[in-house]
Amino acid sequence: MGLVNSLKFNGYSGAIITDEEYYILGRRRAQIADSLQSLLSDEISNEFGIEAIYGGTGAIAFTNEVIVKTKQAIEKKYKVYKRTNDAKDGFNSVEEIARIAFITFQEVCRDKVDKKLYGLFGFTGEDLIRGFYMIDEKKIEIKEEKVISKALKIMTNDGAAGCKDIFDNSGMVVGTDMTNGYASFDFYGGSTQFYLSTGLYNALGAGSTSTSLYFSNLINSLALNERRDGIDKVFGLVELIRGTNYSLEKNNEIGGYYNILYLNGKGKNHKERLTEITGDTAQITKEIVSAYDKGYLKKETCFNLIDKIFFSKSKPKIDDLEKEMYAGCKNKEDLSLYLRGYKI
Repeated sequence: MGLVNSLKFNGYSGAIITDEEYYILGRRRAQIADSLQSLLSDEISNEFGIEAIYGGTGAIAFTNEVIVKTKQAIEKKYKVYKRTNDAKDGFNSVEEIARIAFITFQEVCRDKVDKKLYGLFGFTGEDLIRGFYMIDEKKIEIKEEKVISKALKIMTNDGAAGCKDIFDNSGMVVGTDMTNGYASFDFYGGSTQFYLSTGLYNALGAGSTSTSLYFSNLINSLALNERRDGIDKVFGLVELIRGTNYSLEKNNEIGGYYNILYLNGKGKNHKERLTEITGDTAQITKEIVSAYDKGYLKKETCFNLIDKIFFSKSKPKIDDLEKEMYAGCKNKEDLSLYLRGYKI
């Protein structure tokens, strides 16, 4: 299923993180998920000064379809704007992008439901509502109560078998725009509307309950002026990763490398507004924060390394980061054992 966590740092910035673990048919574990992607091209982002990231949990094929079709819908609307040069055809807020993603999410849900109904009964949801379907221009009425009852359970997610991969999906859109700053929206399988996250954090998918507990404790520890005015970006990134590490330790279906995106709404262009950390760099980022959390690294060392990873103009080398991490640790041997999974 995967996990998607986001944390708001202040009125214009924040970050979102996910893992890459997926359970095929709920049994076979694979590190193949790519569930966190920017929805806007460089051109569209720079034209409107907007950033929008989609993070999805559930079936990875479902999430991928939502991302692809949302991007296509955004590109289609942008082409209209380029042709008319009318502001109403453009994009003014993250909410507009989130609405497009939500509508696409609903359409993909309905398509999956229709395909299931058609495979079982030979008709779609629309056919069920109107009470008949057509085969070779012949009208066939849907009258059998058992068929109607089972079909309705599938359409309404009322405990019907085989619907988990449809209705257990969820999505989150986070981003920044020039009017409203940072915003986060989420929606779920079967949702009739999408929701604005009014708190500083959002969590979806496997382990989201654990994440919520961690972030609740974090936010409760912040003074009112910190909640109003914002927190330091490095502190925010460390806490976002700590919360995700906490969920990783406590829950199933979370694992592999992280994918982390930092949003800075004050950046002048797409490149300055969006920073993405993936692959080996994301893995050592996880290890640095984990080592700090367990007391092997001092706060100063951890924060300096995270600052270097996300905000250094030159991309740091993994070997250099690892050397600096070990140079700043209290016990190199214990840290090495811990990172290799030993119980110490």
